[in-house]
Amino acid sequence: MSYAEQRAARGLRRDDEVLREWFATVESAAALFESRWTRRALRRVDAALADRLREQRDLFDQAMVTGTADEIETQGAAMCRGYVAACGALERAEVPDDAYMLGGPSVTGLRVAIGVQKAAATRVAELHGAIWMTPDEVSDIMSSAPFNKIAAAKLVFPGIEVVEFRKTESDDTKE
Repeated sequence: MSYAEQRAARGLRRDDEVLREWFATVESAAALFESRWTRRALRRVDAALADRLREQRDLFDQAMVTGTADEIETQGAAMCRGYVAACGALERAEVPDDAYMLGGPSVTGLRVAIGVQKAAATRVAELHGAIWMTPDEVSDIMSSAPFNKIAAAKLVFPGIEVVEFRKTESDDTKE
């Protein structure tokens, strides 16, 4: 391998190391934001900051694809500062978490949180002792017996609520 090829290989290794490092660092910064809030919440509080955060994400993503190690570092650091600014703005505005919906506790004491940003799952468990579910998981459960009966009733009577769920004798014979 020629000196130029060796130098190019070292450069690629450095680019790869920087890419991996900054991807993980930015994902950690994003998780701090996404465990509590959605971009909708940020837009309501500070639309300009929300736009800058989106633009910065585009710059970071582009640097990850075609940028040099220096460009990845620059855009990654800016992305982290953007998430810190977003968290600070929402904390100062005392915006409650909106990355999930919390239900319960039920008659059994079970609390359930439903959301799409998986970064919120750990926060929900720590703060509320709730289990995490996605809307797709809820849909799957509601389409299975015995919950499909509740789903069918809610289609006919959209405003009804489940206030208590009890096992019946006929449920016992199915086991």
